[in-house]
Parts: sequence; C-alpha cells; structure tokens
Amino acid sequence: MRTKQYISLLLAALMALTLTACGAALKKDKNTTAMTIQPVQLSEEETALAELLALDMDCYHIYDFYLSEKSGIQSLRLTAYELVNGEWMDVAAEVHPFSDTSGRIALTFGKMTDGVQTAVQSASGANSSSFAPVSKGNVSDMTFATSTLDDASTTIDPNQEIPLVLQVVTSKNEVRMYKVDYFGMPRELDKQGYEHVYAITVMFSQTPSDELVRSIAPGVPEEPSAEPSPAN
Repeated sequence: MRTKQYISLLLAALMALTLTACGAALKKDKNTTAMTIQPVQLSEEETALAELLALDMDCYHIYDFYLSEKSGIQSLRLTAYELVNGEWMDVAAEVHPFSDTSGRIALTFGKMTDGVQTAVQSASGANSSSFAPVSKGNVSDMTFATSTLDDASTTIDPNQEIPLVLQVVTSKNEVRMYKVDYFGMPRELDKQGYEHVYAITVMFSQTPSDELVRSIAPGVPEEPSAEPSPAN
C-alpha cells in the first residue's frame, strides 16, 4: 500500500508542474472551439524532476487535453478492455466529474496484468485509482507489446472513445505492433490469435458523472474498416 501511495505522490508532482501554464495558454483564446488530446511534452523542469526521482518514463504515459468552454463536457471516463472472441469486454472503468477546460491524464504501467495506476488532474483537483486485468493462466513468460496514442494532436469528439493504449500479450515468437487505431477493428486483432489483447480508452462526455454508467458500449464498427498500416 505504501508503494502505491508513493507512486501516486511522485506522479502527482510530475503532473502538477505545468497544469497552470497549460490552462493559461488555453484561456488566451476563450472563443476557441478546438478540443484535443496529445502526449505530453515535458518541460525541462519536469524532465529534471523525473530524472531526480529515477522514474522509468517508459512506464508513464501522460496526456494533455484541452476542451472548449462551450463543449458541455461534464465528465470523463477511463475504460480498460480485454478482447474476447472478437469483441471488447470492459474489465475496469472509472468516471470523473470534470468542468475545467484543460487537464492531464496519466497511466502508469509496464505489464497491464501487474496493475495500472491512473490519475486525472486539472486546476480543480486530482483523482487517482488503480486496476489490474485478471488474466486466465500464467502470463509471466509471455511477450508484452504496447502501443500508445502517439499523434501530435487528436481531436476530441464528445461522447466518443479515444484509444490511448493497446497491449498485446502472447507466447508467439513474432508480434506485430498495432497502432491504437486498431481498437476500432477488434475482429482484425482477433484474427492474429494472441492470447490476450488489452486496451485503455478515454471518453469526454456531456453526461453527468453520476449518470455515466459502465454499460456504455464502445463505438466498434459492425464490419472491420480498412486497416491502417501497422508499425514493424
């Protein structure tokens, strides 16, 4: 328990440094309608702090997001999924009330089956949580291949899920790295026969947090759409 609390404190310190600056930058144009999320670009101060704390930044996935004041966003939802028979099944979800126009999301993990630490922070405060997908069988000797959202800027559409992480767990000798866009093509992922495939998404919703229940289904197409080219 103390280890988890220590990690949370370190993560909160790293996340907090530039939230004020991010909010100020967004407020320069109050009429902006752009809503985006992108991987964080750490400042020199943040990088120095991470090095001082000897953080393995490969395990920290941090995103800045910006919302329009007119968007009506009232909550955000982080959801973890496992691919089961070609369909995404949710294994964990957390909903945060949200009324600010900017903030940060942080996900801390190596192997998702060992646990994922999450944090959401904005000018109004911070919330953190953790979960661990329950795998069937021993995965200790399997290969874990992780892809994360790497676009410089991804548009936020209210009430639509944005995949942040895709992780393949397999005993196969060869593993293809799939971009997070493949979250929308679960049947294509299922064809590869990997033992486990996990995903984490975020959704910015106009629904109040107390009404945003776990039964909300991801926007998976009926038929697989054209495949983007996977990275080698």
